[in-house]
Amino acid sequence: MKKIVSKKEKIINAALKLIAKKGNLNFTIREVVLDADVNIASVNYYFGTKKKLIQEIEKKFIGNLLEFQNILKDTQIKPKQRLIKWTSNLFEYMIDNPGLISILNNKLIFTEDIDTTFKLFLQENNKYLAQIIREITSIEEEILKFKIVQINAGLFFPMIFVNNSENLFGFSFKDLENRNKYVKSIIDSI
Repeated sequence: MKKIVSKKEKIINAALKLIAKKGNLNFTIREVVLDADVNIASVNYYFGTKKKLIQEIEKKFIGNLLEFQNILKDTQIKPKQRLIKWTSNLFEYMIDNPGLISILNNKLIFTEDIDTTFKLFLQENNKYLAQIIREITSIEEEILKFKIVQINAGLFFPMIFVNNSENLFGFSFKDLENRNKYVKSIIDSI
């Protein structure tokens, strides 16, 4: 059975696709309308402005990240397995939604201000990562913060190369088996 996608979702998906294709946030509402196969009145009705459309995408993104964070909180799963599951799920989500990398770049690299909600999310996420790393290692607190950066970098840096990883590294990040091996290597390195 085919899933029915709302106009709002079509608009968000079209914007994400354009962001991924362009590698930045320089898309037009007209391009979104054409790609989503909706009229401009729909974009105005749901979002009003391009800025609000991007904010809605960010809100949805943070909501999904919070769902993934639940994996880190799940003490029913062994600590190392939590990290592997969290990293694998997040990696797959980012591959399925490559426009999010451009949004992250815009938010974290090109602006001095980090959205308060996003900043709180990152701090909380890093707190959970720190707890898990403490559970599976005996590293010093001073080194712990570097390990958190290492995990985040190991996860997000490949997203920049996801479409060219085969040419650059000799394997594709889009291949699930390769991705699983890569995730395991990140976690084993801590």
